[in-house]
Amino acid sequence: MSVQLEVTTENLLNAVAQMPEGEFNRFVEKATKLRRNGQSKKSVSPAEADLLHRINNIFSSEKRRRYNQLYAKFQDENIEKSEYEELLVLSSEFEMLNVERLKYIGELADLRGESLEQVMDFFEMKIPNDE
Repeated sequence: MSVQLEVTTENLLNAVAQMPEGEFNRFVEKATKLRRNGQSKKSVSPAEADLLHRINNIFSSEKRRRYNQLYAKFQDENIEKSEYEELLVLSSEFEMLNVERLKYIGELADLRGESLEQVMDFFEMKIPNDE
């Protein structure tokens, strides 16, 4: 014997609103994954794949690693003058690359007919300084 339960959006929202914070956060995370898994089965076009490659590979891992090392030293106030100058150069380079990366994300959003935020959420993109 199976029972089918119909839940209205309003009833679901009311139930979700009553959840304790931790349970709510787990629910949102699981719901997001469910949605993403359903949407991720859609294939991306070659143009989208090309833009995703450019977006995800704009920063070399070596430079990102060096920047993170220098920035940690800067935060600890334990950075030498030459290292600080190197950090400034890398920061400037990353700023220019971030502009280019944002342009690619905008192109991807246009291709998909979505906002920048939607594309960044869907593909789990972060602003590099927030990583």
